[in-house]
Amino acid sequence: MVSSNTYRIALVAAAATVAAASASQAQVPLTTYMDAKGYLNVRALTCAQLANTYQEDANFLGAWYSGWWNGNLKRHSINIERAKQGLHEVIVYCKANPDAKVVDAVDAYAKKVMQGGQ
Repeated sequence: MVSSNTYRIALVAAAATVAAASASQAQVPLTTYMDAKGYLNVRALTCAQLANTYQEDANFLGAWYSGWWNGNLKRHSINIERAKQGLHEVIVYCKANPDAKVVDAVDAYAKKVMQGGQ
């Protein structure tokens, strides 16, 4: 079972998906990556794909991730400073690994924090 601390870390890092898209010029709508039934597999989305979408779509996805993690924790708040740090960490990871999955960027940040790297 995953601890609530791990979820908190992942929440912060998941919010970073918003900033990853702001690191480059937006080019396509997020709907470009939907399947035939209109679903977006957020676990398959790459850093490059996120960075290549419109800012408002990236913001939407970041809000979705945040809500997902907060829902898992049954929390109704966010630590803004911690979220900003998570945003930065995921941006750095995604810039260095554009072919990586966004969820892997979140996971890398969570593991770093769990190992005392922040």
